[in-house]
Amino acid sequence: MAVLVYVILFLPSLVFVSSDHDDIDIYNLHVDCKVTSRFAHTVITSRIANKANVSKEAIFEVELPKTAFITNFSMIIDGVTYVGTVKEKEAAQQQYDTAVSQGQSAGLVKVSGRKMEEFKVGINVAASKKVTFQLTYEELLKRHSGKYEIHIRVQPKQLVKKFKIDVYITEPLGISFLTTEAPFLNENLTKALSKTQNDKEAYISFNPTLQQQRICAKCEETKINGDFIVKYDVNRETAAGDIQIVNGYFVHYFAPETLPKLPKNVIFVIDVSGSMSGRKIEQTREALLRILSDMHSDDRFNLITFSSSVSTWKTAVVTGSTSHIENAKRHVKGIHARGGTNINDAVLEAVNMLDDAEKKRNIT
Repeated sequence: MAVLVYVILFLPSLVFVSSDHDDIDIYNLHVDCKVTSRFAHTVITSRIANKANVSKEAIFEVELPKTAFITNFSMIIDGVTYVGTVKEKEAAQQQYDTAVSQGQSAGLVKVSGRKMEEFKVGINVAASKKVTFQLTYEELLKRHSGKYEIHIRVQPKQLVKKFKIDVYITEPLGISFLTTEAPFLNENLTKALSKTQNDKEAYISFNPTLQQQRICAKCEETKINGDFIVKYDVNRETAAGDIQIVNGYFVHYFAPETLPKLPKNVIFVIDVSGSMSGRKIEQTREALLRILSDMHSDDRFNLITFSSSVSTWKTAVVTGSTSHIENAKRHVKGIHARGGTNINDAVLEAVNMLDDAEKKRNIT
């Protein structure tokens, strides 16, 4: 049985003077990810400064893969390092509630979506002072659609003077495929991306300047917002797979290449109610567009949206042909959040549609 763990951090009692973030400057943000034999070790370091002449609240907020586990969280304040502890879910929640009731500062991991979890902690920063946050998490990468994926969620929400992502990959079996993608990687930001690779090692660096981060030449907003994704695969010459042994533990990787892909019936049930407005609906559109791109021609699918009422894109499932996929993407780009939440009718409609599709498949 898997054990859910939370990270909890306690600091001396603090009085929060302000929660205005205009004067909190992230002057250095570094993501360092090292992957060895499909095991990823990631360290996120964020250095912030309070430029105001009064105390301000600084928020450290990170979304990390749900399959990852946190091994360390610490903050450096006035030269003193405060280290978080890892506890099981219920014990952490109880200790967190007690700390908050006593006026202490504490942070917990919370669910942020189907694939991500959110870690968030706030701290009061004295006038003209600096704080360093450091979060370390580890993850055994899973193979999906013939590739291993490293997901790094980057949302600095402001321009960062020194911003850098480093990804180092070492695979004893050899690297057969490697690519990098992100929704914000336009022509200008692509210039900040570099990649070097040999048979068994690869290094990817993303180091944009302040000007490259800007939405426009004179804008103060950043265009960096989304998932920085590295996809790769290893050479597979042995039918029995690969066994890695470290510190008395072993992992057996087995991914047969000859298994045929099974055709799927997929119904996407999409919440477009008013509660999904803003960034939520943007992330939903972004995720759907990516998933649709992975559909195969022998798959069949449909889209159902719901708010106060339920709407279907097609009356029945359709094949994953190029034309259907492109039409579906155009439909997804046009969805907007509004109205109430009638999820019951939407799910029932999806179940009935899948039943009909399965009956037709059995007949043919």
